[in-house]
Amino acid sequence: MLSIENAVQTLKEKNIRLTPQRHELINILSKGNKHWTVEELYQLLNESMPSVSITTVYNNINLFCELGLVKEIQFGEALSKYEWKKEDHYHIVCSKCGEMVDVWYPALKEVEVFAQSISKFDISSHNLQFYGTCSNCEQK
Repeated sequence: MLSIENAVQTLKEKNIRLTPQRHELINILSKGNKHWTVEELYQLLNESMPSVSITTVYNNINLFCELGLVKEIQFGEALSKYEWKKEDHYHIVCSKCGEMVDVWYPALKEVEVFAQSISKFDISSHNLQFYGTCSNCEQK
C-alpha cells in the first residue's frame, strides 16, 4: 500500500507544491479502506478548511489519479469513486445503497494473462466489479 511519505515524495519529484489542501486530502484518502466521492471528500475537507472549493478537490483528485496515488472507480458516466492506491483488487458493490467492499483475488494477474492469450491483445489493465445486495439492505 502507498504510504503518505511516498505520496509526498512523488509530489516533490514532480515539483508539485504540497499545499495544505493537498496534504489534508492525502491524509483523508490514506486513512482506512474507503471509497470516496468528490462530494464526500469536499464535505470532509470543508470541515477543517471552510474556504476550500469543490473545484480544488476535483483538481487535486485528478492530479492524484494522474500521479498514480489514487485510483478512480467508474460507475458509468454519472458517478466515480476514488480510493487510495493499494495492491490490485476487485470490488463488490451493493446495488441498493452503493456500499463497496474490496476483494483480493489471488490469481488477479492470471486473468489478464488468460485474456491476452485468447485475444492476442496487449492487455494493459482490466476492471471487474461484482454487484449484489449487502447484508444491511437484505435485512431491511
